[in-house]
Amino acid sequence: MVLATQPEAPEILKDYLKSHGITQTFVARQLGMSASSFNGYLNGYQKFDADFALIVSKVLDISPSIFLKQIYRKPVE
Repeated sequence: MVLATQPEAPEILKDYLKSHGITQTFVARQLGMSASSFNGYLNGYQKFDADFALIVSKVLDISPSIFLKQIYRKPVE
C-alpha cells in the first residue's frame, strides 16, 4: 500500500488548528466523531490517510494538498 499523505500530516494539522484558534473538539464534532477518535489521528493511533485528509480539509475549508505528498497533489474540485 502506498501512503499518499506526508508523514508529518498530523503535525501540519495540529499546527493549523493552533494557529487558527480551532479546537480539536470542534473539528471532531464537525466530522461526527468523538474527540478521542480525532485525537487518535493527531497522535498516530489512527492512520492519517488520504481519505481522512480529504474529509478534514473539507470541514476546515482548506486544500487537502497540504497533507499530501508532492507526487499525489493535483487540483481537487
